[in-house]
Amino acid sequence: MNTVSLDRRQFLASASAFTLGFSLMGRDAAAATDARVNSWLSVDSTNAITLTVGASDMGQGSVQGLAQVLAEDLMVNPTRVRIVQGGPTLASPAPLGAAINTVGSGVTRGNFWRLRDAGAIARETLVMAAMQSAGDGQRGNFTVADGVVRHHSGVQWTYGQLAPLAATLTPPASAALVPDSQLRWIGQPLERQDIPSKVDGSARYGLDVRLPGQLFAVVRHCPTVGGVLASVPPKPAAAVALVPLTVAAGTGRGADLAGNRNAFAVVATTTWDAMQLALAVRPKWTVPAQAAQWSSAQFAAQAQALLKTATPYVAGGTNPAGTLYTVEASTASPDAALARADVRRFDATYTLPYVPHGCLEVLNCTVDYVAGQRCDVYAPTQSARGALQMVMALTGLPESAVRIHTTMLGGGLGRKAEQDFVAQAVQLGMVLQRPVQLVYPREEDFTHDQYRPMGAVRVQAALDPTQAVAGWIYRNVSPSILGQRGAVLSARGDSQGYEASNALPYAFGARRVEWVSHPSPVPVGFWRSVGASINTFAVESAINELARLAGQDALAFRRARITDPRWLAVLDAVAAASAWSTPPRSGSARGVAIGTAFNTIVAMVVEVSGSSVSNFKVTKVWLAADSYLTVNPRNVEAQLMGGVVHAINATLYGQQTFNKGAAQRKNFNTNPVIRLKQMPQVSVNLIPRPLTLDRNQVIGGIGELGVPTFAPALAGALLRLTGKAVRSLPIFPNATMGD
Repeated sequence: MNTVSLDRRQFLASASAFTLGFSLMGRDAAAATDARVNSWLSVDSTNAITLTVGASDMGQGSVQGLAQVLAEDLMVNPTRVRIVQGGPTLASPAPLGAAINTVGSGVTRGNFWRLRDAGAIARETLVMAAMQSAGDGQRGNFTVADGVVRHHSGVQWTYGQLAPLAATLTPPASAALVPDSQLRWIGQPLERQDIPSKVDGSARYGLDVRLPGQLFAVVRHCPTVGGVLASVPPKPAAAVALVPLTVAAGTGRGADLAGNRNAFAVVATTTWDAMQLALAVRPKWTVPAQAAQWSSAQFAAQAQALLKTATPYVAGGTNPAGTLYTVEASTASPDAALARADVRRFDATYTLPYVPHGCLEVLNCTVDYVAGQRCDVYAPTQSARGALQMVMALTGLPESAVRIHTTMLGGGLGRKAEQDFVAQAVQLGMVLQRPVQLVYPREEDFTHDQYRPMGAVRVQAALDPTQAVAGWIYRNVSPSILGQRGAVLSARGDSQGYEASNALPYAFGARRVEWVSHPSPVPVGFWRSVGASINTFAVESAINELARLAGQDALAFRRARITDPRWLAVLDAVAAASAWSTPPRSGSARGVAIGTAFNTIVAMVVEVSGSSVSNFKVTKVWLAADSYLTVNPRNVEAQLMGGVVHAINATLYGQQTFNKGAAQRKNFNTNPVIRLKQMPQVSVNLIPRPLTLDRNQVIGGIGELGVPTFAPALAGALLRLTGKAVRSLPIFPNATMGD
């Protein structure tokens, strides 16, 4: 994958097509100034339109949404745009956004305006070709519709006919976009072109890769976090090879340190054979002495202690795990507010466990390596650019000798943005010198995850005689995702830890928000909605309990204290959709929550029926969302509904527990998911986009937003139904798949 260094609007010419190079930025690319080509729009003489995009397809539909955005200003039907999976590139120095990381609900919102500009520039370049063909330099004499340029004389050209000439022209620096009042495709509930192949089985995922002479390998890690091979076990007689694997630099997390030989892979001619042979190996491991203390109970005890006492951050200091960071603080003292004699004090602790990703498709990666010549990697990755960098570091090959083939992902949820499984597969390929596919059996997938962090949150608040929240003190204790990736934390700490707990539009008289880094050795990583899934549960559960303490309706309590009109509009939308003002059926109750992440506001109402916290059913869910604009409402609804399912699973059952440093829950039998009969009715209500779009307004993401507000809304419903507060997740920690 050679780096192509072009001005962002230069064209690559050929005999029969023109290709517009433009940069699609990732989540971390807001400050990028050196735009290099990493995606292309091509129109050829057969009238085919191709959009090459480096984003990953893990079912979220954002790639199809990009085609829909492009089609608007290119003035073609989106069904004519063929999507091609692109590969990553590096620049030297590497600009931010040189490849798209499919994370943070950012693919569509981060590229909406860039794609609109690209479509408009391409359209006008094609019109320039028509103007030359007609010998008429008056742009007003030409119109464009459905991929056809028409001259007022009646002569017309398809884009395909104009493509060869357009390839020789210099495009304009900018072009007018379709007026907001004339948008045809943006905002329409179009069918996704990728669905049929996923239904009929023709779609190809990472596990479907087959290369000539391919071998198959299965990984086994040390069961204990931080453990290493005492010695390399002998190869089973029927195996092709047994290869020890090392934690690659950049993939060490928690106690699994870079350089540790913490796993081995057994290689055979089929995955099944490799799996059976790997199970039969009896390795000897060396585990850290302190691992005997690494248990869920110990982690919880450490968190409880840090909720009370922690060492404050020191500028320029080492600030080890256990450091207290102040995220925000008002001038007025919340401690003084809580100490007032005329207030009613509230003090509650909310706890959440480590949660595995549990993607339907387990981790896998296929590598075809030829020493000193090339390395082809086929991976269901959310970060192809990171994979490219990893392969180059391990093999010593230049970028031109490495190709990353991003396959479809059978779920990602943040786990497949990591590079540990890619690094292991490359190590195998380098030893075997022939194509090999590495697979994590489900047990390895569950026990060697990079988990959603555990969390313990203490909320202290005070209600004054008017029921106003006079003081609010919030402290979250959780392991640092960014810290495990080598980041030096600022005075506010890890943004992944405190997100959705600060800058809340509630009228608190005085507030302080704190985050404390937990010293757990367990590897942690990004997960669908990350810190928002922890903090929204704690914040909104506390709001529900404060409303009850004040003797007020939970929704009305929020309305009286929210200061942001967008939040109020979303809250009112979900109230109307759920008929909140009317009483629920006998034996039922409703709960509400609202929150924000990735620039989108979501409010949710959950209805339950039952008799107790241990005996209930989620019957209905209403959801309202404001992401500023919606490209495809049907796809947005699907993503939000999928988020609700993900949230139900995590809220009711999701967890990973540890004993002596070893993960205890190894498969879905002890980490169940809901059955079809448990699925509630879900109603999604989207706030309409403004009549006039402002490109300076921040667009919100959607993929993760169905998750954070479910747990507190459910807890609020159970509080109304039973009078008991749910402060610890999951609600059914001992459930099994057979229950």
